[in-house]
Amino acid sequence: MFGACTLSLSASARDTVDIVLPTDNDALFSGDGAAFYQYVERDYKGAKSTPWEGGRYGFVRDPVDTAGGTIYTRFHEGIDIRPLHRDAQGDPLDEVRAIADGKVVHVNPIAGRHHGLYGSWNKPGARASPFGIGPDVQPPI
Repeated sequence: MFGACTLSLSASARDTVDIVLPTDNDALFSGDGAAFYQYVERDYKGAKSTPWEGGRYGFVRDPVDTAGGTIYTRFHEGIDIRPLHRDAQGDPLDEVRAIADGKVVHVNPIAGRHHGLYGSWNKPGARASPFGIGPDVQPPI
């Protein structure tokens, strides 16, 4: 079962929020974007590619040619982290953790159109999209 959960973090202006990466993939710290971000499968004007940049935060999806060059028109709200380990079917095996202390405020048993995506985080906290929700995470009654 696919799923997503959101964590809500709060801290006062004088408090420090310690965050950690949500998986063991730490290639971000060495500047290796291709090893850290999960690529996207792109078919642009008949040319198939798998750019890792599509896994970053911001306007990184749906390229359109303009007089000033190629721009990207779809905003990606999270980051897609490349898994370090996969099973025989290609599904990620990496453990996905919360990036900081927080409270689960939403659990969605149906994830979006994720292909190889297993984790992302954004401003409110963390949203993990693993290939399953742990048995200890229960939706509110």
